[in-house]
Amino acid sequence: MRLPSLKGLFERRHRETSSSSGVAGTPAAPVVKIDAELAELIPQYLSNRWADLAFARQLLKNGDYVLLSRMAHRIKDGATSHGFTGLGDIAQTLEAAAEQSDPNAARAQLEAFDTFLRSVRIDYV
Repeated sequence: MRLPSLKGLFERRHRETSSSSGVAGTPAAPVVKIDAELAELIPQYLSNRWADLAFARQLLKNGDYVLLSRMAHRIKDGATSHGFTGLGDIAQTLEAAAEQSDPNAARAQLEAFDTFLRSVRIDYV
């Protein structure tokens, strides 16, 4: 499996963010539209992703790429099914980096994961 190109990742992330962020050159926070009926589930979902991020960082530190890849795959599937497409994209790229035992690419995706969790905005529809 090959890693998606940086251009492709940038284009996908750009489509998910609004064109104005309030700060020149800074991308806007990702906006995720979630069915209002799921509103009570989202805080726990996000809390679980924070725990996943901490564990993934430990896996990377330990060089456990097999478990990191499996975890990223699980996060990708869950993110997609919950409507967090941007997080799913990050997890997919993390999975590929882990499969290639690439610590630099994995670390970059964990930072993107952190940034996503810190900045995501939920719009309940």
